[in-house]
Amino acid sequence: MLASMWNIRPLYDPSAKPLALYSRGRTDIGMWKTALRIMVCYAALAVPGADAADMTARQVTRLLFTVPAGSTPDLSNKDLSGLDLSGLDFKKAKLDGVNFYGSDLTHANLSGASLKSARLDRATLIGADLSGADLSGASLLRPNVFEDMKPSSHSGLSFAGARLVGANLNGRFDGVNFSHADLSSAIFGPRDPREEVLITPMMSLEAANFRGARLVGADLASNSLENADFTGADLTHANLRGARLGGANFSDAILDGADLTGAATPDTNLRSARSLKATIGLAATR
Repeated sequence: MLASMWNIRPLYDPSAKPLALYSRGRTDIGMWKTALRIMVCYAALAVPGADAADMTARQVTRLLFTVPAGSTPDLSNKDLSGLDLSGLDFKKAKLDGVNFYGSDLTHANLSGASLKSARLDRATLIGADLSGADLSGASLLRPNVFEDMKPSSHSGLSFAGARLVGANLNGRFDGVNFSHADLSSAIFGPRDPREEVLITPMMSLEAANFRGARLVGADLASNSLENADFTGADLTHANLRGARLGGANFSDAILDGADLTGAATPDTNLRSARSLKATIGLAATR
């Protein structure tokens, strides 16, 4: 097809003289290289998050600051990818289906906002407040949660009391606050083996706060959950196969039907966990 578009002649022409054939070959190779560069450019445009956002950061800021008292800002289904929205108060906005891919939401106030099916992949969420927000079906793949890579770093990111039913999270969420959040059927880690997240197949949730959280049917398999706090959490039918649970606290947690097959449990506090006899694979833990 490319040959017909640019009228490229075949490299081999029986009627051509040797010198003409050589010159024509060099010209046609150059045209093929040009065509290839064009194809690469078009491919780059198809990369997620590469398209221009629907609004500028200034326009988003103006909308949030000028919304009438008592009204809810509505930015549903907008493409806000790649914008610097750090420090903004979203005033419990309706943000369902919004694309925040690669956006900077450092210290943004998203508490109480509706973010159903929103995309926050690779967004910067350092110190962001998402407490009480509805992130059902949202995607949070490899966001930037820490200012540096030091183990002692504290994110300040909070999902306390948030709703993340069926959400997909992957990346480093050490110490993040999920207390009293609804994480039923949430997937922690790759949803599909073909996804780019394969380069970090194990999610890190070390010392994460799941106190009082609802994790019914959640998939936490193979993840790093050392020293995580599950006090009073409901992990009914949760998948913890192969998870690293060293030092984790399951005091008063409900483990009815939870699968612990192959999990590493050194120094794990399971003494006061509820429905422990109804778990799967407890005898096969390490």
